[in-house]
Amino acid sequence: MLQSEFAPAKINLTLEILGRRADGYHELRSLVAFAHDAGDVVTLAPGSSSGVETTGSFAGDISGSNLVDKAISAFAAKAPNMTLRRLMLEKNLPVASGIGGGSADAAATLRLLSKVYPGLSDRDLHAIARTLGADVPVCVRAQPVIMTGVGETLEEIALPRDLHAVLVNPLLAVPANKTSQVFAALGAAPLTAPPETEPAPRLSDVHDVGAYAKARGNDLQAPAQKLFPEIETVLAELHRTEGALLAQLSGAGPTCFALFATKQEAEAGASALQQRQPNWWIRPTRLG
Repeated sequence: MLQSEFAPAKINLTLEILGRRADGYHELRSLVAFAHDAGDVVTLAPGSSSGVETTGSFAGDISGSNLVDKAISAFAAKAPNMTLRRLMLEKNLPVASGIGGGSADAAATLRLLSKVYPGLSDRDLHAIARTLGADVPVCVRAQPVIMTGVGETLEEIALPRDLHAVLVNPLLAVPANKTSQVFAALGAAPLTAPPETEPAPRLSDVHDVGAYAKARGNDLQAPAQKLFPEIETVLAELHRTEGALLAQLSGAGPTCFALFATKQEAEAGASALQQRQPNWWIRPTRLG
């Protein structure tokens, strides 16, 4: 029997870099949401396999070992009686795109394995996720949160149900160390004191979300644009799309998003943009 787990795209609606810590990591604060209908799919099937079987539009862009392999190994170390079955990854999200594709895949793998081989608690999964990367814990949760620390502290937050967006990636080639290059270009100052805690914002509708996201912004957007000028073109295209309330970069990019008031406006905006830019990856979605 096939068992599948959806790995939704992770969207940083905001991303504040508060400073560089003494351990070299960056302290951050981010409002994170997940796409309801844009993501990869991880499936367990009968039989055995020596590796992850990858299909989908972007399967060919994955090179070498990936976070799914590491997630399997990390889970197996905590579940010594686990018998590895065939694991298939349907790769629908662009690789290294700033929407947590690899992290979401690893997180979905952990969730799926925990259902098939119960015994590990949510706390155990969170601990395993922290060993795999800064974005994996939030992707294990796959719910709207305010993410702080280096990604390990997650505070649930309510987002309006009708929060619609268009995701856009220009499909430019990016280096494997893209994120570290963007952080280096940012040149964040050392963190001299623990950041002050803030109450979670109250976001009643898309206009509240847009105002909050615009005020907080994404501190990686400017350095990412310097390294990858195509991002500026994507943002300009989104800004001129009818109905777009806000357009910003997600994560270290190059995927950008725009918020829309209704599903119909988001779908119409995506369709119009696809006609103007037929070679880009463009997806309307609901966030939550």
